[in-house]
Amino acid sequence: MNQKRKIFTILSALTLAGTWGATAWAQGEVYTLNPVVVTATRTEKEDLDVPASTTVITAKEIKDKGYVSVFDALNSSIGVDSYNYGAGAGAGDDYGGSSSRFYIRGMDKGTLVLVNGAPVNLNNYSGTEGIPLAAVEKIEVIKGSNSVLYGAEAMGGVVNIITKHDGKPGGYVQAKYGNYDSGYEVGLTSKDYAFYFTRDYSDTFDDASLAAPGRSYNWKNRKGNKSSLYMSAKINDRLNLDWSHVDSTKHHDAMQLKGGKRTGNLYSSMGNYNYDSQRNNINLIYNDKDHEFKSILAFNNRRLDSHQYALNSTTKKWGTARSTNYNVYNITFDNQKVWHFNDDKDSLTGGMTFKREHWNELENTSERVHRDSYSLYSSYDHHFNDKFSTIIGVRGEFFKANGWDKEQKVFLPQWQMLYKMNDKWSWYTNIGKSFDMPAINSRYGSGHSRTKPTSYKPQKGWSYEMGTKYISGKDSLKIDVFHMDIEDYFKWVKGDKLGGDADPNSYYQLNEGKFKNTGIEAEWRHSINENWTYNLGVSVSDPKLKEQYGSDKDKWVQEAAKIQTNAGILYHKDKWNAGLNLYYTGEREYAGYRRDGKSASTYGYDHRTPSRINLTSAVSYSPDKNQTISLNMYNLLDRKNPINKYENWDLPYNWTLTYRYSF
Repeated sequence: MNQKRKIFTILSALTLAGTWGATAWAQGEVYTLNPVVVTATRTEKEDLDVPASTTVITAKEIKDKGYVSVFDALNSSIGVDSYNYGAGAGAGDDYGGSSSRFYIRGMDKGTLVLVNGAPVNLNNYSGTEGIPLAAVEKIEVIKGSNSVLYGAEAMGGVVNIITKHDGKPGGYVQAKYGNYDSGYEVGLTSKDYAFYFTRDYSDTFDDASLAAPGRSYNWKNRKGNKSSLYMSAKINDRLNLDWSHVDSTKHHDAMQLKGGKRTGNLYSSMGNYNYDSQRNNINLIYNDKDHEFKSILAFNNRRLDSHQYALNSTTKKWGTARSTNYNVYNITFDNQKVWHFNDDKDSLTGGMTFKREHWNELENTSERVHRDSYSLYSSYDHHFNDKFSTIIGVRGEFFKANGWDKEQKVFLPQWQMLYKMNDKWSWYTNIGKSFDMPAINSRYGSGHSRTKPTSYKPQKGWSYEMGTKYISGKDSLKIDVFHMDIEDYFKWVKGDKLGGDADPNSYYQLNEGKFKNTGIEAEWRHSINENWTYNLGVSVSDPKLKEQYGSDKDKWVQEAAKIQTNAGILYHKDKWNAGLNLYYTGEREYAGYRRDGKSASTYGYDHRTPSRINLTSAVSYSPDKNQTISLNMYNLLDRKNPINKYENWDLPYNWTLTYRYSF
């Protein structure tokens, strides 16, 4: 069956299923379409009362749509895109210094990830490893400027992964087998603790990147493994301790190409890479709900040990080459209090945050830096009446560096407005200034040499959005129009663009130029009855960057994809669940290399990154309350989907069969 016929058949199936479902007898609702959201304002509000663009991914949706990881669930959301280097877009695994991350509204550096309100970003990258899907209660995605409440890295938006603390005693054992991914998982819960352990084994992926006639090599991922541990302990009614740990081993080979075909030999100047990586996120959270006081102490770190083996073209002998080896950690201490006034019509949220970022290169201990930041923030929520309310927020932040760069001061305002037409329909405006600091390791190029610029600026700018939400018993419709205007945008720039004494083969993170994005997003969900649910989403925008270096200096260049759509249908009846979902990313940015092998920095880019179309399906059957059998199928169209502008490939058609026994 050719590609067009496959697409036509699937879309026809969606249409027929919808016709059948529309005639079904309405027996109830599948999803809560107006959930409580805590991330947008740091206080609990129903979604309809939140003056910001929101997406909530529930545990039930994660199960029904067959997401394989938190990264996969986010990567399937409207307005969210990703860079990924692992064996498949769903995994979200890092490959050495190539960090898989996702970003909102086209900003690669500007998405902050929280777990139960505690930050987990490292080096400005939004990693999500270590949180098992079974532990997730919901994921809140808040798009737009959020720096007033959350500080740096919240320019494009904030993601809060909220885990389960329901105290239900029980557990499960789970085993999965697939053509690329296999493993097992164990979970135990009680009223005072939760424990999850996962072991994953990934198979060889020969075509991990494009093989083009002009390229001298492409990537092959060898077999790897990953262990993940997540624990949550309830110390008392107000104090909770969360710990996630990831230990992974990956292998990456550069294979020689000739005329776009692999010769079967390792590429001499690149060779192979072996990566051992450990990541820890430890959060101690004190939450006094009676007095609305919350305190978070968070520690996050990642240690990377990598070894490169290269073939000397003269001696024809294998030897070791210098690779990326580092240890990075962040410590964050945040305190928040809410006060109420005017018979609870008004409220003030205020707080203070201290953060230390530390980075050191393991092979050269002199390459060690840290940076401290101190901030105060407040947000005043005033209700004029039952329909009209406004929020005014401010934040002041001071950065003190040691061995890194000069001191920085940042002041941020934000204004939000909400008007409720009735109990089902509201519209809002959200205007705010946001910022992000350069990554703590940005003074070192990819070749481990100090970058030539003597000073860095934070990227900062304004975000404007206006939107509407309609949420009824069985429908949720959200439409948002936004504009972003950012100065001193961060980007990795190759040394051959910089000239002078910069290493032409190393990459340096610099303030590249101006970034703008204007667009519209729409999401619609409809529950026909307790059996059938639809969803449809679309994002159309114009993300662009005005560069300062290379052949495109002072020109506006497209920075990310312009079009995203998703569509899905879910079915539930008795012991069966089934879902079919289609994701499309099109009108993408120019690819990061030329197919003729010439330098893109010198000669310009010669093609766009191809569109990505991914069709997934999940089917599960529960013969009784203790057992579940699931079949997840990914990339049903068996497309060669590039998952970043360097055309690393997504996995071809793949599947996993999972058996879970609960007790």
